[in-house]
Amino acid sequence: MKEYVLKNRKGLIIVLIALSIWMLIEYPHVKNLMSKTKDLNYEAIKVNNNLELSYIEKVDLFLEEKDETINFYAEAFRIDKVTLRNLLKEQADSLDLLNTPNFDKLLIDYLFDLEQNDKSLFNYNVQNKTVSKEYMISLISYYTQIYSNVDFNIASAIAKIESGYRSSYMLKCNNIFGGMSKGKLIKYRTIEYGILKYIKLLSENYFGKGLTTVEAIGRVYNPVITSEGKKIASPTWVANVNKALNDYNALNIYTDLASVLTLQVKE
Repeated sequence: MKEYVLKNRKGLIIVLIALSIWMLIEYPHVKNLMSKTKDLNYEAIKVNNNLELSYIEKVDLFLEEKDETINFYAEAFRIDKVTLRNLLKEQADSLDLLNTPNFDKLLIDYLFDLEQNDKSLFNYNVQNKTVSKEYMISLISYYTQIYSNVDFNIASAIAKIESGYRSSYMLKCNNIFGGMSKGKLIKYRTIEYGILKYIKLLSENYFGKGLTTVEAIGRVYNPVITSEGKKIASPTWVANVNKALNDYNALNIYTDLASVLTLQVKE
């Protein structure tokens, strides 16, 4: 290589001089081209970053992200999921859908309101399916995170005392808490709906009114009249619920919907 350079030194010098002259002449053009290319790339990035989705596109994207939740509640309330999704899309603005801090609570409230305003959208036939005790408890855990004023342990213990999570008569009604109407056990269309109604009842009529202990709840939930004519919680009921609390205090579980669905078994 050294010998080649020495032998061709004159030719290499001429090439280097020519290259230097070309660079001096063309460099401004090359620099300008590179600058323009950089500017074009920057503008393309800027346009892309500033590209805004339309409001409807944002709603569609949001609903797609919440598809699992929408399907779950559509099945729980027994409403067609496509119908539900379309209604949410149509009313996204009035519901302030994209800004809700708690989509589950918004959807639940919307569905309960919809029941009052358009009953024809729902199937009220009772749907029975085989579910495990673990699934029912996971639903209580999930719902008590939405209705956060309800104590999971107390809700679970009351349900154990009332139904044992296994009473065939009560489970056929999708009723695990002994809710009565006109002297008869209330029938709910699905187990998911029935447990939701139970937690909603506790939230609004008990915990929401300051009845937060077993004794205070029992005065309304399972009262007895003393010989002095005073209404108190049934001592036996209170003792049984307090004993059952031991089964759930250690659990302290916080279940998300995905975890609930892993325990869901349909017949």
